[in-house]
Amino acid sequence: MLYRDQKNLFIELDRFKVQLNAKTTVIERKSSQSGVTIPFEVTFRNLDANRPPDDSPAVDQFNFCGCGWPHHMLIPKGTPEGFPCTLFVMVSDYAEDKIERSRGADCDDAFAYCGIRDSQYPDKKPMGYPFDRQPRTGAGDLARFMTPNMFAQDVKIFFNDRVVTPKTNAQPVRTASLRPNRT
Repeated sequence: MLYRDQKNLFIELDRFKVQLNAKTTVIERKSSQSGVTIPFEVTFRNLDANRPPDDSPAVDQFNFCGCGWPHHMLIPKGTPEGFPCTLFVMVSDYAEDKIERSRGADCDDAFAYCGIRDSQYPDKKPMGYPFDRQPRTGAGDLARFMTPNMFAQDVKIFFNDRVVTPKTNAQPVRTASLRPNRT
């Protein structure tokens, strides 16, 4: 597939700061830790219950803090035979990318999708980076687009048809698993 077409199919699953060691670093993250997701209770809340009055300063926060992708829907459903996808990972230097913020955020659960209220976007890279632009000359496919700080792996997402009840009083959710292709 041409990169110019494939770049529009990528979705951001997470963005986070971590100290990497010179050797191998294993990183495990839960969907609830993702920089694009919000809790089930916020996603599917009753918008009429506990809504602040329209003239209240709290109404902006109430509306903004509902922005984000549901934790339990971070990975697509998949299929029993495995839905083929490409997992893309990019490492960047946080010291070069960070934006100084003057105050703490009220709610920044899904900062990568929604930004941070009353603040600049969380880093110097634009939303959707590096897929927000056309490829450089000669980078017709993903392999030629990649730079040394990027990695891609073909994976399959399997639908397990297993219901898991979250630890909160939320509704049960079905699970999916992500596995590398073994060819």
